[in-house]
Amino acid sequence: MWFLSIFLVAVVTYFFVGGLEKEMSRIEIAPDEEIFRPILSGDLSDDPAKWQFDDAHAFFVEYRLERDRVRGQEVEMLNEMINNPQVGAEARNEAEKQLLNLVDLMEKELIIENMLKAQGYNDALLFARKGVATVMIHAEQLSEGDFIRITEMVSAISGVSREQVQIIQHK
Repeated sequence: MWFLSIFLVAVVTYFFVGGLEKEMSRIEIAPDEEIFRPILSGDLSDDPAKWQFDDAHAFFVEYRLERDRVRGQEVEMLNEMINNPQVGAEARNEAEKQLLNLVDLMEKELIIENMLKAQGYNDALLFARKGVATVMIHAEQLSEGDFIRITEMVSAISGVSREQVQIIQHK
């Protein structure tokens, strides 16, 4: 049974990574210095918490960096539980389930955020929790049509009802 679970995690991870590679192939990769030069002011400290940002777009960059760091820790912890022979079968199954849910959430975030950027919005972040999806859009102005389009798209991809999709405009 555990072999089937690990195999299932491996298959889901393979398809997720394949989807990421496909999405990443469409994105132009710039060296880190070029990304941070226009949005950071002053000298860079070794502590990201002390960085001073020049524009609103920096919030989105900082949030993604922190989210990726935390997610990496979560994935590492879950993998350690799954691979630890001293962990009971029930706890291992729960860790596998949580890992699959996390991978699914990461895929939905990636798809929704990139689709919104592809539709012409400056940037977007998805915050999903217990049946509610909140989308923060970096845009000067959002029309009623924008709210409806965003709500429909987020609902369709995330599986959250339209009534549970919240949109926050960040200028």
